[in-house]
Amino acid sequence: MAIYHLSAKVISRAGGRSSVAAAAYRTAGRLRDDRQGLEHDYSRKGGVVHSEIMAPENAPDWMRDRDQLWNAVEAVEKRRDAQLAREIEVALPRELDRGERLELLRGFVQREFVDRGMIADVAVHEGKARDGQGQPHAHVMLTMRELTGEGFGKKDRSWNAPDLLMGWREAWARDANTALEQAGRSERIDHRSLDVQRVEAEQQVERARGGGQEELALEHEKKVVELSREPEPKIGPSANAQEKRGIVTERGEAFRAAQARNAQRQELGWRQLELRLELMERGRAFIATARERLDQLWGRAEAAMSRIKERVMGEVERPQTGADRGDMDARRAAVLGRDVDRPEVQAPDVGRERVAPDDPDRDRRDAILGRVRDIGQERDAAAVERDIAARDGEGRDQGRRDDILGRGRDNASERGQGRDRDRDRER
Repeated sequence: MAIYHLSAKVISRAGGRSSVAAAAYRTAGRLRDDRQGLEHDYSRKGGVVHSEIMAPENAPDWMRDRDQLWNAVEAVEKRRDAQLAREIEVALPRELDRGERLELLRGFVQREFVDRGMIADVAVHEGKARDGQGQPHAHVMLTMRELTGEGFGKKDRSWNAPDLLMGWREAWARDANTALEQAGRSERIDHRSLDVQRVEAEQQVERARGGGQEELALEHEKKVVELSREPEPKIGPSANAQEKRGIVTERGEAFRAAQARNAQRQELGWRQLELRLELMERGRAFIATARERLDQLWGRAEAAMSRIKERVMGEVERPQTGADRGDMDARRAAVLGRDVDRPEVQAPDVGRERVAPDDPDRDRRDAILGRVRDIGQERDAAAVERDIAARDGEGRDQGRRDDILGRGRDNASERGQGRDRDRDRER
């Protein structure tokens, strides 16, 4: 995995350091410090695979000699706490080969430092990381004074601006990612803090999940887990040397404690991610099973509806009587969800004109409508009806009187005999 690292620090005389000694150590060379009268020999130091001096075009040739360059720096600085040089340390991508790493480093140093007027003493180291893999990195020592003719002028304070350092960090990430892309690698580095990167990764997870891109969301979630760590403190060369000799140091303990906390965070994060993936898989399986069952039920329902329709259509095509046809129409309408058109049942006297018996306007209405009536017949019929009603009424009244007086009624023959006796007396 490609990692990002770019740090800047100042080599100062206030700490008892020497720019000549620093250059000798970083390049694994042997240099003599004329000011102190000391010789610094680090030629037996391993791990240095390349070193060179890169200078602006207007720099004199003697400045490309390491011994003369840094002794001139020591000579021009008079203060006891003078700042002698600036050192830039960068981690080179292990995914690139040695030639690609050197090309990347040269392009970055030339554009960001040399083109600004600095002289750069470059040393490339290849060590081993704690994971057992290679740990390529570079040390770049930079002069802090502008060039004037054959020597150094005043210090350029603009090179100390914090914004310039931020620009260097961003530029290194951009250049390294370009080199990785050209080499066909998918790894990328980021100059921003872990917190900023983690927040961005979480936002990418939400956007991917909102767009239905579950695979992309999973990749971003993995990135969130990897970024859920705290920065590990740097041990430093002195403490690192003691740790290698088996001496436990305070910086070493702090580093190991941070590593342990990060390992716990990583393990917890991976467990949570695995649990989430398991829940997602179970959810997908449940949805697939439910969908399959619904499809089966729907298929059965369609088959049942097809059988019902076939039965109904068969009965429709078969010759039927009127009653059967009406029942079949009703059943077919019920199956198909339609209303049956039935003829309206009208009352027997619908359409007839009802006229009151004693309607005084009847004659006038009949004359208007052109009706002709036989007045005599109507009157005779009315008289007959009145006589029948009178006789029926008289008979009923006589019967009621006889019942009240307790008279026995023998029948019509008894009354006839009485009438005969009356006729005989008259004679």
